[in-house]
Amino acid sequence: MISGKPGKIELKWKKKAIDSVVRARDLVIDSVPSNTLIAIYIKGSFARREMKEGSDVDMVPIVAKDKYTWAIFGVNSLEVDPVCVVPLSLTEFRNNKLSTKGSYTPDLRAEPDLFLLKLKECKLIYGTPLNPEDYPIRSKDQIVQDEINKIRNGYIKAYQEGVINFQPLLKEVFWLVEWEQNLKCKKVNHSFRGITESIKDKNHIVYDAFEFRRNPNGGKAEEKKFISKLKEYLEELQKTI
Repeated sequence: MISGKPGKIELKWKKKAIDSVVRARDLVIDSVPSNTLIAIYIKGSFARREMKEGSDVDMVPIVAKDKYTWAIFGVNSLEVDPVCVVPLSLTEFRNNKLSTKGSYTPDLRAEPDLFLLKLKECKLIYGTPLNPEDYPIRSKDQIVQDEINKIRNGYIKAYQEGVINFQPLLKEVFWLVEWEQNLKCKKVNHSFRGITESIKDKNHIVYDAFEFRRNPNGGKAEEKKFISKLKEYLEELQKTI
């Protein structure tokens, strides 16, 4: 997390991000009928105050029906950069399944119930807040199992095929470690640093992930070592479920 007094360059890109959020919000509001736009949330590093220069700002508009998501996806453009607008519909929450087609198989995107479970860490910037109790949510055991499978059969494979870079894989490791801690009924601060500090064992994979996040230019050889350690971690975690 950035600490201390921000410099001029930092203030400049933060102001750009805030201005882009306002612009994207207004474009979303204008893109669909007012009676179908339920809410607009901001999630991710911007909401957690962990945003770095070059990071995306994740905006999640909530609409009543699937058909309205397409107009909202159209808001994405250089005009709203670095905001990334990814809508969800109430239908997707009810089915806990994304209606749009993913760009990679297996789908690397998060299931709708994961958004609901982290709703308290998101910022509502328009509309009426969702009530997670209104929608189906998987058990912690099932979430951890599904996340293991997604990393093992999705993220690692996509990284090795060059479909994604190393950073999305790192992020997914943090989220899995957080769910590992939740499974143990441990309270965790939903941030990269908070997740890391919740683990006392300095040899845990999360410390390697945190070091990569702080120093992202480790090179392919170091990334390969991380992947090997990650596979071992997934096998051990699997045994605890």
